[in-house]
Amino acid sequence: MRKETEKINFTKKVLDALPVPKDKRAIYYDRHTSSLGLLVQPTGRRSFFWFRKVRGYPMWKTIGPFPDLSIEQARESADGFNKSNAEWKRKDYEGLSPFKSHNGLTLSEVFERYADYRKGTAKNVSRLKEERARFEHHFKRWMDRSLDSLQRDDVRSLHATIGKDHRTAANRTVQLLRRVLNWAVKEDMWKGDNVAKGITLFRESSRERFLQPDELPRLFKALKHETNRDLADFIWLSLYTGARRSNVLAMRWAEVSQTADGQKLWTIPVTKTGKSHAVPLVREALVVLQERRRRIKEGPWIFPSKSKSGHVRDLKRGWKRFCEAAKLNNLRIHDLRRTLGSWEAATGASLPVIGKSLGHRSVAATAVYSRLHLDPVRDAIETATRAMAVASRKRPKLLEAHNG
Repeated sequence: MRKETEKINFTKKVLDALPVPKDKRAIYYDRHTSSLGLLVQPTGRRSFFWFRKVRGYPMWKTIGPFPDLSIEQARESADGFNKSNAEWKRKDYEGLSPFKSHNGLTLSEVFERYADYRKGTAKNVSRLKEERARFEHHFKRWMDRSLDSLQRDDVRSLHATIGKDHRTAANRTVQLLRRVLNWAVKEDMWKGDNVAKGITLFRESSRERFLQPDELPRLFKALKHETNRDLADFIWLSLYTGARRSNVLAMRWAEVSQTADGQKLWTIPVTKTGKSHAVPLVREALVVLQERRRRIKEGPWIFPSKSKSGHVRDLKRGWKRFCEAAKLNNLRIHDLRRTLGSWEAATGASLPVIGKSLGHRSVAATAVYSRLHLDPVRDAIETATRAMAVASRKRPKLLEAHNG
């Protein structure tokens, strides 16, 4: 099996036989010509590029699609870039950069340079991965188009097409393109009009789904019989900490500490806001962690796996099966986080306290819970409070029963 960035001899037969990656792009470099590479997308699309560091900074130039462009033509283009770089270096980099072209810059090229910039500045690597996945999915037909050829009507049409089924995704796609083009202008890579500006976004309503009192018995019963221990413990910790999925799955033993007064605390190094966040660990969460510590003797991760990251990255399939078994309709993993905030609101906690417990940076992010606090009728709140309390008291027994 070839490595993702292996050097190979570029021939048409070899390039045609390269496998299509399943979930992320694969990169190959030519043994014959320095800095010439081939990018293979999960969509099957193949394209030549030139990449190397120029004056210490990564420089990516899109050459063209394969097999529309022959290997000989790609090598000739790469040789041209190499000669330009060598000549500029010989002149001690005086004068204008031969790589700062304001015409013919493709969308693929500008995004790769944007991604390289983000790698060095991003506080949350998962955010960059989400951006790449979104970009490659929605703009795959535009990758080889020059920025000068893009029209605002193109973006408006794409936004409308995505928005037929996914309004939020449509908005995020346009906002991503806007950021990339703004960055290109700021870096003096391009001087055109940002065609993603002026697009009227869809109105978005805050999702207010959280576990209801009558759903808790089904949840706890399903957890009692869940055979996937990682999934079950992930659900417990998500419910009792209110932390985001990515943070729970990347949780380390070293992040759990004890305060001066004997309380247990989980300190998340970096959250979605780019800052650290301290989470008090209630007794029910500690029961889960103690049991995992008993079973997991070595390693830094609370949810270890054999993946490249070293920890579990995704539980979507198990989650879907679990919800079907528990008869929990339209429940997403993120709704576990929202459940904690909702129950805090229902029991009278103030918005600042809720925001602090969930690590929200702005009041607006917590505002949804004010509606959840005011809307439910009193008997529903009392029922929900009793249900949550009973469920909390039963947690250790359920765990013991499950272990048995």
